[in-house]
Amino acid sequence: MKKPNYISGLIIIIIAGFFYSQTFDFPQLDSQLIGADFMPRVYCIMLILLGCILLIQTYRDKEEADEQENTMKYSIGAMFFVILYVIVIPYIGFYISTFLLVLGLLLFSKVKNKILLIAIPVGTSLFIYVFFQILLKVSIPMGTLFS
Repeated sequence: MKKPNYISGLIIIIIAGFFYSQTFDFPQLDSQLIGADFMPRVYCIMLILLGCILLIQTYRDKEEADEQENTMKYSIGAMFFVILYVIVIPYIGFYISTFLLVLGLLLFSKVKNKILLIAIPVGTSLFIYVFFQILLKVSIPMGTLFS
């Protein structure tokens, strides 16, 4: 269990550091006390701290690495799904991509309940639609396929 935790912790720290560095390109308005870069920086710092905590806990853990070899397979599989998700959003849109991501992760996790396989992806997409697009008026990418 140690090796996947070390790898995951380092990947989290590297990715969060990269995104933190990207926040310096955000535009600043003179009239704003807190700009558009504030929350992404907070999230990146939290991710870096959590990655460090994972590394420290793994280092301190005296338990042997014999636990589950499937952990690495599931971690890599989930990362593959997320990378594929980010790649296809511009083409098929946010909602369809999100539905397929959640469905794919549920199937990959071997969820067999057909009600859950439909309700969770639909509920996730519906929640994002209502909360972000309707209530907060956030522009959601619809994809070039449907433009």
